[in-house]
Parts: sequence; structure tokens; C-alpha cells
Amino acid sequence: SIGIALGACTVPAAGKPSFTLADNEMEFGVGIHGEPGIDRRPFSSLDQTVDEMFDTLLENGSYHRTLRLWDYQQGSWQEEPQTKQPLQSGDRVIALVNNLGATPLSELYGVYNRLTTRCQQAGLTIERNLIGAYCTSLDMTGFSITLLKVDDETLALWDAPVHTPALNWGK
Repeated sequence: SIGIALGACTVPAAGKPSFTLADNEMEFGVGIHGEPGIDRRPFSSLDQTVDEMFDTLLENGSYHRTLRLWDYQQGSWQEEPQTKQPLQSGDRVIALVNNLGATPLSELYGVYNRLTTRCQQAGLTIERNLIGAYCTSLDMTGFSITLLKVDDETLALWDAPVHTPALNWGK
């Protein structure tokens, strides 16, 4: 996932924006809770912004972490190292274009349009998508892009019926 903002959110307790941007400036890599991003860049166009975000997602290398899982038989925590491989041609993904709070839906569709083009060019197949306001940061103007690598098992779990205020599909 990676996000950008063209305007900061205003946290009610603070009463002022969490950061300030100049005209035609964007916060790149912004946090979902309104934290400043990894850098500030000039905003030129929606397509250029999506390209920069997509390239950043593809440039991520292998991700190594250690999970702590409870072993019920031994009654103790066990460590299990895991490595997640970066996205590559031939991968299948679920794509999420998320409104960070104050971005018109029509802009999100523009983001998704460019994202589909870039995924096709990179050899990624979008199996499912979500476009809308799923995890917002109050009144922040911006969006995030999430690409989740999936296999048949993950898609079957994704496609299972869900009925919540935010998501609703299946019988």
C-alpha cells in the first residue's frame, strides 16, 4: 500500500491540519492516520502520480518477518520466519483504491483506470477490486493504492459472503 495527499486532515483535538502543503505539492507516502509522508513532490497529473505510486510498489524488495504463533500442544509461542516476495509479472492481485476522506469518487475511478493500465503493462492480473472510502483520514484530500497478491485459496476466502456496514456481498 502507498498513499498520497493533496491536503492534510484536521484532527479535531488539534484544530489544525497535521501538515501544510504548497499549491501543486503532494505528500507522497502519507500515513493513513494523517501522518506526513516519506517526501513531498510536485503534483503534475493524476496519471503521473499513479505511475510514481505504482513504481514504488513494484520496487519493494522481499519482505522478511518473524511471526509468533501460539502452539496449543506445547503451550508456548513459536517463531516462524516468513518471506513475502515482491510483485512480479504473472501475479494475480486484488486492487484497492481507497479514498482518504475528501476525494471525489470520479477521481478514484481515474486512479483505477490508470492503475489497470499499469498492472497490464507489468503483467499483473487484477482479479478483484474495491474503489471507494474504506479507511479514511477524516477530511484528508488524497487516496491510497493497495495491491494484494492472491492465489486460488485467498480468492475463495475473499469471495466468501460478507455482510458488514462497510462490505457486503454474497448470499
